[in-house]
Amino acid sequence: MVNIYTVPIVDFVRMIVVVDQLLDVSYNQLKQFPEDWPLLYHLVELRLAGNDLRQLPKDINKLRNLVSLDVSDNLISQLPDKLAKLPSLQHLNIADNIIMQWPANFVKLQKKVQVCARVVFDC
Repeated sequence: MVNIYTVPIVDFVRMIVVVDQLLDVSYNQLKQFPEDWPLLYHLVELRLAGNDLRQLPKDINKLRNLVSLDVSDNLISQLPDKLAKLPSLQHLNIADNIIMQWPANFVKLQKKVQVCARVVFDC
């Protein structure tokens, strides 16, 4: 079994992506997406739950094959408008975040994607 703390994230992502189109780095205390973001472009499923992410990358729309995205239980406060431009996206889990600003096209996104959006309000 590979321990994410002992393998550089770039090498870890390469190992996972070669084997499958799923990347699960949930509960690894990630604070941001790796700089080698292009390595992830062919993913079908991306699981980032339970980390310390504050935002999604602005160019998330480049994940053209992504069907399922789980960013639940993070610190995300706003969703990028380009999220609605993911052509293959069917499942989006944004539960347990502190989303304060919804994208203008969120209604459009909800019509084509199954969204789990139990939001934690920051008081």
